[in-house]
Amino acid sequence: MSNPITKDLKSSAIRVGMIGAGYMVKLHSLSMRNLAALTNHPQDRFELVRLVDNNAELAQQEAARWGWKHADNDWRTVTRSADIDLVDIATPNDCHYEMCLDAFANGKHVLCEKPLAMDRHQAAEMARKAKASGKVHMVNFTYRAWPAIAQARQIIQEGGIGNIRHFEGHFFQDHNNDQTIPLHWRFRKQHAGAGALGDVGSHIIDLARFLVGEVASVAALTQCYIPQRPLPNDRSQIGSVDVDDLAVALIRFENGASGTIKASWALPGFKNDVYFVVVGDKGALRFSWERSNELQLFDGSDAPQVSGYRTVLLGRAHPGAELFWFPALGGDLGVGVTAQGMGYGEAFTLSFRHYANALQRGESPAPNFVDGLRCCEIIDAILTSAAEGRWIDVEKTVI
Repeated sequence: MSNPITKDLKSSAIRVGMIGAGYMVKLHSLSMRNLAALTNHPQDRFELVRLVDNNAELAQQEAARWGWKHADNDWRTVTRSADIDLVDIATPNDCHYEMCLDAFANGKHVLCEKPLAMDRHQAAEMARKAKASGKVHMVNFTYRAWPAIAQARQIIQEGGIGNIRHFEGHFFQDHNNDQTIPLHWRFRKQHAGAGALGDVGSHIIDLARFLVGEVASVAALTQCYIPQRPLPNDRSQIGSVDVDDLAVALIRFENGASGTIKASWALPGFKNDVYFVVVGDKGALRFSWERSNELQLFDGSDAPQVSGYRTVLLGRAHPGAELFWFPALGGDLGVGVTAQGMGYGEAFTLSFRHYANALQRGESPAPNFVDGLRCCEIIDAILTSAAEGRWIDVEKTVI
């Protein structure tokens, strides 16, 4: 069924249909509504047309809460409706493949939550269809848009810390250390593909690629700390967890740098720590989401008396931050750093601004579906390495 979009997005609001009324609906809805209020650009307008979820009552509730015009329980009313320009997918991972392909087949632009697919084979087909469709596609690796991380990439690309030697990155949380949490879809391989590695580890994998480059090979291990959990519909019964609670990988980058990638959702004391350090031959950069309004920079040329990391506070001078809460200092340029602070919601707003800009250009922005594929290829390599106990080369599909 073909339904090409002919509406001029440069002069009209972007009509959105979202699939999934769970946790992400609040961040996506809030971000799309906020963006219109934070800019003066007509292209930064999202019209919340239709929200869909298998749970019709939940869809109705969240649609009313966030201002979606219609609610439904059939996702095809989003992928196939003439009044939808952009399909926003925030469902369990095993749904992404069919929904994305149907959206592209019906002439829609697509924004998909991470990880893109259950495995690299699904992801490769999705990337091919995305490119062939001519539509704008993006995977919501939100942290790329964060000003401190965008600034870190700019410093690296400008040679500010020299040739990269080493990357260390982790995404650690502790919420799933609670053994009473039931066996929901994220704990089941048939629905999630991977556990903590796919859920939070996909972010740190993407940041490794974003900051340093492509990964050539991995040597990994995984662990499951809580192998059984109560069933959702009958807490007196238990079921088996078949995904990882922790994944740890040594990595070799194609450019010769070494590194580590670690992911867990069950390490006590870590609330939401997206962390990395990138070390070059002239300096280093360090970041932690637990201090998300700071970027730490080490300059190897400093005199020994003052050598050490310096803390850079986020402000209008940093990529994307000018959109938010900083008064203009320094005249019309507004480059003063006043450090009021930004948070998780602002990160999603920046992702949607990135997507809106891409729609105007008609070009799929990084991170697009090819970036999503590369992440899935690394996830698969880590899982294979952990299972076989050896170094595994990352197989890259030509798209």
